Amino acid sequence: MTQAKRQPVYLEFVLDSSGSMKQQNKWAAVVPALNTIFTQMQTAADPGVGAGMIVFSDSNDPTMGAGPYPSSVDVPIAFVDATQQAALAKRISGNPNNSTPTHAALMGGYSVLEGFQPKAPLLSGGKKVLVLLTDGVPTDDCMTLAGLASYSSNACIMEASQELMLAAPKGPIETFVIGVGDFSSSALGGLLGIDPKFLGNLAQAGGTGTQGCDPNNTTSTSNLCYFEIDPSMSPTAASLQMQFENTLNTIRGKVLSCTFPLQQSNLGSVDPNLVNVEVDGKTILQDPNNGWTYDNPQTPTAIILHGTTCNTVENTITVKVSIILGCKTQMAR
Repeated sequence: MTQAKRQPVYLEFVLDSSGSMKQQNKWAAVVPALNTIFTQMQTAADPGVGAGMIVFSDSNDPTMGAGPYPSSVDVPIAFVDATQQAALAKRISGNPNNSTPTHAALMGGYSVLEGFQPKAPLLSGGKKVLVLLTDGVPTDDCMTLAGLASYSSNACIMEASQELMLAAPKGPIETFVIGVGDFSSSALGGLLGIDPKFLGNLAQAGGTGTQGCDPNNTTSTSNLCYFEIDPSMSPTAASLQMQFENTLNTIRGKVLSCTFPLQQSNLGSVDPNLVNVEVDGKTILQDPNNGWTYDNPQTPTAIILHGTTCNTVENTITVKVSIILGCKTQMAR
């Protein structure tokens, strides 16, 4: 038996700390939510997860919201041990300030991910993910006024699409988007707050919009391509913090891979007919619906979990997946 190691993931958080984040308990909620997530990462001590952060426009930003990013105080991606957790917590200890240079911040985050090379104990061969959290429309060249310009030619949206298409080792880079603002007042292209079309098209271009989502939706939160957090629906900082934590955990579940490379698990070449998989000690049948399969049945290089098994692994960061060799593979009938 050997414990399997999932495909690693490297997360770069890009956090908007413009002046409007002071309002509606937004900053008071997002800081403890992020600290909770980073503490959970530290506790899990998963060498398959690395995290770093850019914060733009806060009181600790030496560029005063002008960029370029990352700034000298931003936190490079690394394995989240006690030192990294403390560095991430320190980075969000400032206060909201200045404007919203979204393009500069995104370009900084993408540059970090493009050049990132994992160092031990982080595992190599991981996927790269940027998570943008913002409460307002850009104040730089990524601003698009409703009816006056096309989102398809927006600089940020075009960049997200290009980053998704990058070949290894620079990419591909996925872009998740969390929008924080009063959705009911956003129909005017962000003039009164967030711009759902910008956020939706950005997430769609970054490869993270769910199947069938509408990137141009401004009338309902039920079919958005990005994650919407509406402070007007949360009367207290505590309830808003819970929204942030739930959203961040959802994204973490989506990026935690259900793919387990065989070489990374020190298995090398195996007999495909003499392999079984256990999740927390329970044998999982070979089943493309709710079990596991190989990436290639003839010459497998990875085991891929599916259905409820994958959901369990995504949503439980401490779960243990083991690969058992030598016994006939148990298959669904």
